[in-house]
Amino acid sequence: MIKKLSILAFTFFLFSCSDDDDNGIKVNLDDFEAITEDFPFEDLHPATNFDYFELIRAIVNSPEVPNNEYILSSSGELCSAETCKTNFEQMTADRGFGPDCLPGSCFNYIKTQKNDQFSVINSKEGLKDFLGTIDTAGDALLWVRTNGYYWDLSDIANGAIKETEDGFELIMLQTVKYCTPLQTNRFHLKIDYDGTISILAEEVAEFDKNACV
Repeated sequence: MIKKLSILAFTFFLFSCSDDDDNGIKVNLDDFEAITEDFPFEDLHPATNFDYFELIRAIVNSPEVPNNEYILSSSGELCSAETCKTNFEQMTADRGFGPDCLPGSCFNYIKTQKNDQFSVINSKEGLKDFLGTIDTAGDALLWVRTNGYYWDLSDIANGAIKETEDGFELIMLQTVKYCTPLQTNRFHLKIDYDGTISILAEEVAEFDKNACV
């Protein structure tokens, strides 16, 4: 119990400071907003003004069973003509862009509709073209999630974001080793408006030498 309290106190000390250095992350979390949703993507701002789009999560099943899909976010108004609606609803993807959903498998993809034109965006490169400038928190969080980072809703020290003059700063987690040891690191990231992700600081968040995913 004493050891656990000491670790918590050390973590609080790290995050109560205001500068980063080589010894770990030192930021003032009062400057950040906690991430409070699993899928905080309602403010996605695509480069193209689509009439309607959906961000979809696909849970991968066996080859004989269709993927389970659900909408993470949507924007706009889908066309009302039955043929148009059917064409949109029948679009799907067998691959996409992050995350991995270990130990299972899943991916995200986007369906768009503009007039009578439809498209499926199912690659990291396609997502970057779709987003264009990373100018909303939703853009930044979807982009960083696609690049292998994630957040913990229960602790602002493991999931936070703030807007800056030239992009966003985030506190994120990433699993860096998956088996003996299992290791998760905490990152202080900067995302420029053009989507460039820079690591400002990094430290070990969790470590288990006997565990695997």
